Amino acid sequence: LSAVVLLAMILANHVEYHFRQQRLRAAGGTVLAVRQEGALLAGHNSIGIDEVASMGGGFLRFATLAAWDFDPKVSSPCPASVKAWDGRAVSCVGFMYPLEPGTAVKTFCLLRSTQTCCYGPRPQYNQYLLVEMPTPVKFERLRPVMVRGRFVVDPQPGEGFIYRMTGVNCTP
Repeated sequence: LSAVVLLAMILANHVEYHFRQQRLRAAGGTVLAVRQEGALLAGHNSIGIDEVASMGGGFLRFATLAAWDFDPKVSSPCPASVKAWDGRAVSCVGFMYPLEPGTAVKTFCLLRSTQTCCYGPRPQYNQYLLVEMPTPVKFERLRPVMVRGRFVVDPQPGEGFIYRMTGVNCTP
């Protein structure tokens, strides 16, 4: 009996997911694909955005940001593929890492995966964006968010970032 109940719950979850995706597509929304990713530490799982499956044109991808293998000890210019986005209004999808306490935050890092937390490894400079919002937004712990705003290549390793975004809005 318990196997039947479990199977029914799994089936109901898949059906609900299918209809939610259809409603989102019909409304013109962005359908995100997330996936479980391998962990660097034993027993630590993370969720990441599948950027290729999730987004069409017009989105700043973390794969693009990763092109700059920034090292604060070695002078390396920002690649043209990243510099092309500098100063542009963009959308980027990722996970929030708050830089202040509370359920609503103005400043956070936007990460491609949930790999980084208080127990995980520190991300490399090219794996996140520092986001500064004009007003506090609801902190989403494990749900991806879409942040729209102006992207800036601004290498300030002493301050902890090389990319930043002045956010306009942030939606789950």
